[in-house]
Formats: sequence, C-alpha cells, structure tokens
Amino acid sequence: MPLTWLAEGVFTSHQATLLLFSLALLLGTARLLGELARQFKMPSVLGEILAGIVLGPTLLGRLFPGPMEAMFPLSGNVFIGQQTLTLVSVTLLLLVAGLEVDLAVLLRQGKAMVLVSVMGMVLPFVLGFGGAWLAPEYLGLGEPALALPFALFMGIAMSITALPVIVKILLDLNLSKSDLGALILSAAMVNDLVGWIGFAMVLAMLPTVGAGLDATATPHGNLMLTIGLTLAFLGVMLTLGRWLAHRLLPVIQARLEWPGAVMVFIMVVAIGSAAFTEWLGVHSIFGAFIAGVALGDSRHLRQSTREHIHQFITNIFAPIFFASIGLRLNFAEAFDPVLVVLVLVVAVAGKLAGGYWGARWGGLEKRQSMAVGAGMVARGAMEIILGQLAYDAGLITEPLFVAIVIMALATSLISGPAIARLVHRHQRRKLSDLTSDRQYIPRLVAHGPRAAHNELAQAAERLTGLNAQTIAGAVWAREQIMRTGIGDMLAVPHARLDDLSKPCIVIGGSERGIDFDASDGQPARLICLLLSPTSDANAQIEMLDLIARTFQYEDVRRDAFASDTFIQLLAAIKLAESRQNEH
Repeated sequence: MPLTWLAEGVFTSHQATLLLFSLALLLGTARLLGELARQFKMPSVLGEILAGIVLGPTLLGRLFPGPMEAMFPLSGNVFIGQQTLTLVSVTLLLLVAGLEVDLAVLLRQGKAMVLVSVMGMVLPFVLGFGGAWLAPEYLGLGEPALALPFALFMGIAMSITALPVIVKILLDLNLSKSDLGALILSAAMVNDLVGWIGFAMVLAMLPTVGAGLDATATPHGNLMLTIGLTLAFLGVMLTLGRWLAHRLLPVIQARLEWPGAVMVFIMVVAIGSAAFTEWLGVHSIFGAFIAGVALGDSRHLRQSTREHIHQFITNIFAPIFFASIGLRLNFAEAFDPVLVVLVLVVAVAGKLAGGYWGARWGGLEKRQSMAVGAGMVARGAMEIILGQLAYDAGLITEPLFVAIVIMALATSLISGPAIARLVHRHQRRKLSDLTSDRQYIPRLVAHGPRAAHNELAQAAERLTGLNAQTIAGAVWAREQIMRTGIGDMLAVPHARLDDLSKPCIVIGGSERGIDFDASDGQPARLICLLLSPTSDANAQIEMLDLIARTFQYEDVRRDAFASDTFIQLLAAIKLAESRQNEH
C-alpha cells in the first residue's frame, strides 16, 4: 500500500525501495569506512565523510552518473525523505553534544577555566571575524548582503570546539579524570555553549534558515523578537527546565522501565525543543542542544544512560549525517588549496594561542598550558555541522565549506598526538614501586563513595602524616566536579594537596562494589585513591595513566578483585607490567 507524501501526493513503492536501499547503502558504507578509519587511529568521522565522497558526485557521480542520480537525487520524494533523515540526524547529534555539557562542573571550576575559555573564544573570534570582514569575497561569502552574518559566522567557526572529539581524545590518553582533562573539558563546554547560542543568533539574522524555512512563516515579524524569544527559551530551559528534569528523572527511573523510559523522555524533550526553535525561525539543532544541556545537568541522569544514548545516535544517525555531506559536494572541483591552508592556519593559531595564554595566566606551567591549547584546537564533528548549516542557508560557498570540513578533520587528527607528546613523558614509575601492604585494604567496609573516601583517607593519613579529614574533603570536592568511575569496575578518586611531598596511592577492594557512576553502569570493585603534590603537575596524570594501563587486561582485573592479600594484588600488577614490557 503506497504511503502518502505531502510533497508530491503519493510516495510510490519504487520510491520507497530507492529510499530504503540508498539509506542502507549509505549507512553501511559509512560505518565500514568509519571503522576502517578507527583501525588507523583516525576519527571515524573521516571515514564517514569519505563514504559520501565515494557515493557522491566526487567519485561515483563522475564514473556512473546515472545510478548516483537515481539513488541520491536532488529533488523529489526520495530526496525529501533523505533530507528529513539528515535533519533528524543532525538534531540528535546536537542533543549528544548538549548532554556532554555539565553546568555543575563549570560552576565549580576556578580562574584557570574562565581564562582559558575566554581567551580560547576571543582570540580565534577576532581572527575569524576580522578576516571575513576585511576580505569576505575571497574567503567565500555566499551573498554580499549578508556580510555581517558571514563575518560573525567565521568568528564563531574559529571559536567553537568539538566537545565529543575532545572527550574521546582525553579518554584515549587516560586524561579524562585528571585536573588537566577537567580544565580542557570545562573550557570546551563554555566555548560550545556560547558558540551555539551565537550561531543561533546568526541564523536568526538570515532571510532563510536551515533547509529553506521562510522567515515570514515564523510567528514573529522582526529580528529582535526572534532573538528575544530565543533568549527567553534559553533562560527557561536552563532554569525551570533543569529543575523539572531534576525532579522527574528519579521518578521515571524508579517507576518505569530503565533505561528505555529515560531515553524516551530525553528524546521527547529534545525533539519537542527542536521543533519549538525551528518554529521560532532559528534552527532545530539549537533546541536539541539546549535540551541536552538542561537534561544532562541532572545528577540523576546516570552515565550508563548517557552512554546508551551516545552509542545509539553516534553509530546510527552520525554516519548518515556525515556521509550525506559528501553526497552534495564535489570535493575535487570545490577544493581550493590556498583557502584550505588559510582556514587551517587561522583555526589552529587562534585556539592554540588563546588556550595557551589563558592557561598561563591561570597559573599553569608552560608545558601544560601548551597541552591545554592543543586540546582546544580539536574541532571535528561540531565544526562540520556548523559549516553544513551555514552552507545550506546560503551563507558560505562550496569551497569554503570544503575548507572547513578539511580543517575540522585535520585539527581532530593533530590534537591528540600533540597532547600526548606534551603530557606523557617517559614513564619513570611503575605501579608496583608505588604500592606496599600498608597501602592496600582488601575489603572496604564502605558502601558509598564518600564513605570509601573516608576509609581510604585513614590509610593515607598513616602514610603521609596529613589529616584524614583534610584528605577526604579534598577528594570529595574533586568527586563533585567529575565522577571518578572509569568503568570495568574501577574508580580513581583523587586530589592534589599543597602539603604533600610525594605522590601516594591507596588501593581498596569492595566485594559487592561501590557506585561511582561509571559510564558502563558497573559498581567499582577496586578503588584507587590517588594523591599528588600541587607542585608536581605531572604526577596526577602519570598515576591515572598507570592505573588505566595496569588494569586494562581482564584477567589482571579479575585477579585483583579476588585478592585477599597484598602479595596477590602485587602478582596481578606485576603480570600487567610484564606484558607492557613485552610491547
């Protein structure tokens, strides 16, 4: 039975077949090339965009234009179906980005985060805005009447980060739970939050937005009303919306099926918010992003639920969106090497210098400040989404969009190795050298994180001479900034202390497990308390890396969980270290 489609009356069986087959081909190719890219230690988005290049006008369209135009037409019902799914995909991707923003973390950060986030935005914005304002035609202004929105867009494009990419880089480098990682993540959150709010204002300045929405169809008649309604939506969602989410989430989790009911609740709020901002005349992505920020701020939203949503969206909808970029662009014809180099240099120089000077003025040493700047350089998926929306709105030309895509991929590739080179120096310590029988509690009495901190702090007091309450208070304060469950039944509560002379590790076992809100939902059965001197900025990073690398092996973790004596734990640690030496 044919489906009714408002665009052309009837959605025929043949069109349905083409739509479903093209989506299967696009998703399958994108996932395959994305996995291939990951095998070569590259971002999966690189392979996903390459899938679109292969299936689009750059390659398949040049060799077999007929089949390409049939599967990926530029008009008609099949085209509308594909565009609809692309719109849903990009909307849900911004939901994921919003869930990564933790307002509670931002509010607890200090001067260094403020300086890094401000400098990481201001300097790149000035470079991008200034260049676009002085030479708009050369850079790729799509419409001369849009000079101001174009300059604002270029400033924002140079300022925004890619929070999901940064999270992945820090996880890969075992830095996500470190103070340095928390600083980079917090500054990136501020950049993304301010950047997407700014971009929403830019879209509101355009006569058409998104996929051709007519501004006269909105419920208002002028720019100022659009901006006012958008800011009102922002204020309501980040106050009343946050409060309601905080009250409703525990009720949903307690009375309805988990995690399905929570995921549906989040999707309903996000898609409803997206529809509202689209109706305002801004774009659906802004509503989804702010909904993600409001919902993700609740401590009742567990990391495992976030991970379910993240996996679902990034493995299904993300490949479809990024592959669709290559279907509409001819990368061979639109590639401008001078423009690509110019965009890349401005993007890297602005973020690197802004992040570096912000961190230096915030009190960090030179090497760590460079690592912060390198972390802020990564753009990735968010930059590509920004460019796609600007291109769809007619704000930028095809060569500039191609340059932005290449810049986003290049910065994602260089950021991780640069951070690794700056913070992961030659390994000087082994975990076996930092532990003793005085530093191991085989069976903790505690059933909760704070009680575990107190129990481990008692042992640390005997080792360091510092007051146990002082130690436990510093560790709990750090836990409030960022939960320290790292998955695989491990937790790494930690703190940096002024009066500590050298690093200290205390390890405790828990037979039933303690909930440290890890992303895999598993309670921690091995809790490693890490204390480092404030004067030694690298000690904390090194210890976190030691724990992650030592317990990366399943059999080592199993032996450690079953240990009743320090000798048994030491044997498991030595096994891991011997494997690392072999490599």
